Amino acid sequence: MLELTALTAFVGYIIYLRYYADQRTAAQKEADRLRDGINLYDGGQTADALAYFNAALAEQPKSSVAYLYRARIYHDLGDPAAALTDLNRGKSYDDTVSELHLETGKIHYEQGDYEQAFTDFDKAVFHNSTDLPEPYRWRGMAGQKLRRTDLSRSDLERADTLANAATVPIGGEPAPTAFFDRRFVLHMGLVVLTSTLLLLIIKRSNVIHWPYLAAAIVGVLIGFLETRKGWALAIEQALLLWLGYTFVLGPAVGGHRQDLENFSLYGSIGLTFIGSLLGSVIKRAQG
Repeated sequence: MLELTALTAFVGYIIYLRYYADQRTAAQKEADRLRDGINLYDGGQTADALAYFNAALAEQPKSSVAYLYRARIYHDLGDPAAALTDLNRGKSYDDTVSELHLETGKIHYEQGDYEQAFTDFDKAVFHNSTDLPEPYRWRGMAGQKLRRTDLSRSDLERADTLANAATVPIGGEPAPTAFFDRRFVLHMGLVVLTSTLLLLIIKRSNVIHWPYLAAAIVGVLIGFLETRKGWALAIEQALLLWLGYTFVLGPAVGGHRQDLENFSLYGSIGLTFIGSLLGSVIKRAQG
């Protein structure tokens, strides 16, 4: 029975790490699969890139990212009608890709259809989950053409602010950053405080509900604070809870109290992991 429990916990933790580490959108996963073609396009090898995406669409005819890049190629080659056809096809398979609306808006903007362009850019902003500056910049420019002064100014200021942040478009590759940055170290310190609070609740509570509630809240907070590295904070809290309970506070001696504290401790550890994953998913869903 103990071996089965350990195996179940191990498999569950592997699944936990798998979903925590890979929270890319479907479009981002698609872009990684099409990396060779994207590199050809970014490198200015237009003919080779076009052949690549033609082949990709023959194999995967519902690939919204392949339609996006082929549309960009058609646009660069001076064929906006073909580009719009591909963009509309891409949106029919995945309407949530911000760049599809952005590229559509650029074509309408170039054609002088500023009202339609503004609508396209508005959709690009709505689906702009990674806070890219370009949707705001283009909506601001279209708004200027339509004399929507206040909104245009706000959009352009927002674009300038985001341009200074590390944002990565579909097909882009983020620059590597240090794991233990200043923000993460501060959050590690916060976890020390939350772990201490949880230990006190575990030792003093006469029911399991309060430790469980507190652990779930703290877990979700961890996920909100660190959407990518929250798993490491969850491990830190789990270790601090176990070490603090075992070697600092000490377990209760026998009877109902010992069972209660054990349930509270290990349940809180489990809820820390579950809550952190949920918090991360919710935070990313909010953009």
